[in-house]
Order: sequence, then structure tokens, then C-alpha cells
Amino acid sequence: MRELHYGTGVITVSFDVCSAVFDYTVALANAGKSDRVTVPVMAGGARGFSNLLLGPATQLYCTATVEDDFTDEVDLDDVKLVELLRQKTRLLAGSETLAASSGLIEHDSGGLE
Repeated sequence: MRELHYGTGVITVSFDVCSAVFDYTVALANAGKSDRVTVPVMAGGARGFSNLLLGPATQLYCTATVEDDFTDEVDLDDVKLVELLRQKTRLLAGSETLAASSGLIEHDSGGLE
């Protein structure tokens, strides 16, 4: 189970639902679109549903629930994750460099070069 932090609230969802919500939110942000989704949640020991409005400005994060997912075996330095994130950062920086050299990035001067 995961605690999905959305706005100022927290809902408990499954790991798979949390992953799907994150992936969909990224896709929506990349497309500049929004959507409302209804997800199954656990609240006060009962199951129900919660509506989420997802879009380019959505800020959310998930944390593991204490009783299910925390363990001393988790590698907090996760070398593979760090390298993946650094690789993604380099790719994005390369895209910005390419866009800047092609004149597609707006600069502080207020116009396109």
C-alpha cells in the first residue's frame, strides 16, 4: 500500500494504482492536458473511491505505509536510481541545448532568437 499525497490530503492506494497515477500524470503534463480520475482507496479500514484532478501543475507524491513497506533492507543510496535520474537529466539538458541552438527557446530578452 502507498500513501498518495495530493494537495494537502493523503489517500491510501495500492502500489500499482500509485504507479499508474504517476505515469498518467507525467503523460498529461507532457501533453499539456488535464483529466479527472477515480481511484480505489482505503480509508479508516474501509474501501471506497476518491476523485483526483490530474494535469501539468499537479503536485503529488507517494510514501510507503509503515505496516506494509518499510524495511531496513532498503538501500537509501540506490545507485541504479541515481544513475537513471542523472541520465534523464542529461537527456533533458541535451534537448534544451538542441532547442536553444535551433532557436526554439525563449530567452530573457522576451523573444525567440
